[in-house]
Amino acid sequence: MLENQMLQFLNSDFQQFTQQDKQDKQDENTETEVPNNSQRQMRVKSFEEKPANKPLNLIFQMLLQKKTQKRQQIKVDPKSIPLSINLSVQVQELPIIRKIMEKNEWKKAHNFDGDILWCGPDNVQQAKQFTYDFAMVFMNQCISRIPGAKLISTKKETTSIMDKMRQYFPSIYNFYPKTYTMPEDLHEFIEDFEKKDGISYIAKPDKGTQGQGIFIVSQIEDFNGIAIIRNYIIQEYISNPLLLDDKKFDFRLYVLITSLKPLIAYINEEGLARLCTENYQDITSSNLSNVYMHLTNYSLNKNSQNFIIHPPDFQKINLGTKRTYTSAKKTLMKMGIDVPKLKLRIEQTIVRFLYGIAPFLLNSTREIYQDKWEKANCFHVIGFDILIDRDLKPWIIEINANPSLEITQVVQNSNGSKRVETSSLDAYVKTKVIEDAFIIAVKTPQEQIEQIGKGKYCNSYKMIIDGQPPIENLDLFYKLVDLFSNLCGLRYGNLNQMRFCRLANNPQLVNDLLIKSDYDLIYKKIQLKSLQPDLSFLGFLEAIESISEKLLKRKASNYTLQKAVTYVVNTALKAPQQQQRPLTAKR
Repeated sequence: MLENQMLQFLNSDFQQFTQQDKQDKQDENTETEVPNNSQRQMRVKSFEEKPANKPLNLIFQMLLQKKTQKRQQIKVDPKSIPLSINLSVQVQELPIIRKIMEKNEWKKAHNFDGDILWCGPDNVQQAKQFTYDFAMVFMNQCISRIPGAKLISTKKETTSIMDKMRQYFPSIYNFYPKTYTMPEDLHEFIEDFEKKDGISYIAKPDKGTQGQGIFIVSQIEDFNGIAIIRNYIIQEYISNPLLLDDKKFDFRLYVLITSLKPLIAYINEEGLARLCTENYQDITSSNLSNVYMHLTNYSLNKNSQNFIIHPPDFQKINLGTKRTYTSAKKTLMKMGIDVPKLKLRIEQTIVRFLYGIAPFLLNSTREIYQDKWEKANCFHVIGFDILIDRDLKPWIIEINANPSLEITQVVQNSNGSKRVETSSLDAYVKTKVIEDAFIIAVKTPQEQIEQIGKGKYCNSYKMIIDGQPPIENLDLFYKLVDLFSNLCGLRYGNLNQMRFCRLANNPQLVNDLLIKSDYDLIYKKIQLKSLQPDLSFLGFLEAIESISEKLLKRKASNYTLQKAVTYVVNTALKAPQQQQRPLTAKR
């Protein structure tokens, strides 16, 4: 009975709020307060008087709060911006790009012309086209790919960076499940596996897509050897997922990066919710291999006989296996979930991830653009796969540097045959994602900061990072990039032994435990391990860690790796004394 009351209430009020949403969207500048607010407050009061309706109080209050809060927003009509898109380097044409261009009467550019150079998924990376010459030829275009995208397109690269950030900032980078890379971390994994009784793991191919090659293990005997001898990652399985309609789900959210220094990033207000097609149960030996229960990948679940295609009115609450982010949030509200709080947690998690990955992307950009790196004009749309546990903690399960922009779906006819048709849901979401990314990306970083600003929207994108330096010492890795650049000199990305050993000329970076000849030994040790003629940025980071440990570990009472490296980097950069925060010497 209570469930019926909830449905009746939500259906009637969502219709009312949907009508108001349409009216709000006509406002060119900001969303304003809903008229007749006093009437709504009276309605809340009368509604609260009924004891049976108490579970709905939170829902109604959140709906009311959403409509009475001002949402600062810049609305730009895409047709008012005469963009030209260069498609000359993409491997295959995406229908969504063509549809967006036709819809907004944007022109197709040729040769080296155009406002935006659309690279297409994987094209630049696979063809290895993003070289210095490529960057210089298209210097006047806004390129739809940031150099170094492989750092977030392969699971091993992402894992290594997240592990490094967790090593330095364990209390901040606790949103990425413990992950092992195979075969490198085999011994560590086996040791942890034996210690952690009752924990299951999910194994994924390093460069796998669409759920291919994924399997779950709960005991060491479940391994068939594939994940150990090949390039796999093994990740702790989140065993207490929040459920939608009794099914496990995750969100695919879209993040736009338009600048690395200053770092500017946005999150799209729309996204996808992808559900499993069988009700969730805790992992047992009997359901371990049931991908329709434990894996949310659309590419897998679309083959299930329980797969439900979204209805035409997909923005409302529905039972579709793939839903919009908006629709899923309405269902969560119906369940009594504090959705505004959950959204804030998701945004905070993504912001922390971006602050962690950005210095490494900046390093890759400098390697390509060399001394012209400050003129690099690139943007990138990234897909975040986020799972929510029952404590409403967001977990970043996977990052996709090339999120699918497919807008078709396979539908089964009544006679059993299949046909391919446009998915109105995918077209709606992904058009927002790409169209508004183009509109924002052609603005300079300064224009974005001044005209949009943190916490404000430009069409469907909300700015979540506005170029301000990160808090909680997260700027350390930016400083490492600067130090690496200073030592490399004119040719960024190739740090030879002579230039590296210049660090030893600083009297504050040598002592009785670390003499000048030790710098040569540290360099050669890392060089031999990497089999490269010069130190890469990651090799340089490892070398700085070795210097920090030798220099300070035995002399500091409050030694931590993060404090020690910060001291060494600030000293090498000749930072002001008050910013160096030297460690306290033991007495």
